Amino acid sequence: MKITVLGVRGSIPTDGADHLIYGGATACILVEADGQAIFLDAGSGILVAPDTGSEQVSILLSHTHIDHILGLPLSPIMLSDRRIDLYCEARGGMSVREQLERLMSPPLWPVGPDEYQARLVIHDLKLPMNIGAISVTGIESNHPGGSTIYRLSADGHSLVYATDYEHTAEKQRELIAFSRDTDLILYDAQYTEEEYARMKGFGHSTVEQGLTVLRESGAKSMLFVHHDPRHNDRKLAEMEQELSDSRAAFARAGMVIEI
Repeated sequence: MKITVLGVRGSIPTDGADHLIYGGATACILVEADGQAIFLDAGSGILVAPDTGSEQVSILLSHTHIDHILGLPLSPIMLSDRRIDLYCEARGGMSVREQLERLMSPPLWPVGPDEYQARLVIHDLKLPMNIGAISVTGIESNHPGGSTIYRLSADGHSLVYATDYEHTAEKQRELIAFSRDTDLILYDAQYTEEEYARMKGFGHSTVEQGLTVLRESGAKSMLFVHHDPRHNDRKLAEMEQELSDSRAAFARAGMVIEI
């Protein structure tokens, strides 16, 4: 599996000279394996998606909060002559198509999902499933409005994408079991412990809780994602230097990982 980090910011995109190292684009991770190109979320990071050539393209949305679909209407992959399969959970009594059309329709946007050069095929998520030779499983996260945590497995390797996740004792046990012996966990660590005390219930976690999941799951590595928009490069570097486990790091836009 080849994993390309395209967007790591949470809540809203950020820019400026103090957000260059870790990046300011919102959630988007590209996973390539066995002729498949799978985008995990379609935040503004998808705007810099590389050319995936002849690979089959799919998008797995954790959920449709705006920071996770912000890049879809302007994504270069939507302007190419190809089929794109998009999967997400039906929520709030709305199909995935109905959720997306809330954003991609007038007056918020001039064109709908079916008016692009690409043929976007929208699926209400049903797990487990296979995308080519890649096995996709999932569990429900703990996040306002709901969100899906994914595990992608192929050729004896796997990764877990656990963004927009808030720890509770029960949910942490579930995530540890779901992540057992995986190669990589992408973990939402938006808040410091001090911030979390004020933000409890917002649907995000902390570095300390992520390290517990890493240790107890037996996973090989962890990248922290969904960086708070208020955390500039200096703050994130300070948090990274304080990590107590060499298997963990803070994700930077542009990173490429092979597992």
